[in-house]
Amino acid sequence: AVVPARLWGGRSHCVGRLELLFDGTWGSVCADGWDPVAARVLCRQLGCGRPRLIPAPCSPAAAGASPVVLQRVQCTGQELALEHCILHPGQSSSCPSDR
Repeated sequence: AVVPARLWGGRSHCVGRLELLFDGTWGSVCADGWDPVAARVLCRQLGCGRPRLIPAPCSPAAAGASPVVLQRVQCTGQELALEHCILHPGQSSSCPSDR
């Protein structure tokens, strides 16, 4: 299944906070479950070159904006899009806030 991804709130489609459409809901990924490898795959998927910042969608400022739909995104770095990575569904109650 295709998992659309978008970055929003920034000056271009390559800047902003990560949201994924998962099970019909736009939501974010736990900061703990997002790493530079997943960021590289996302930037490739969006045609944005190399990542410079790793979004932390569970930071307190962002947490109220969209629900957490994924606890973890596991990529090898070779995937063309995030839907080819291993996606671990999870709710915000299981998502620790950034320390």
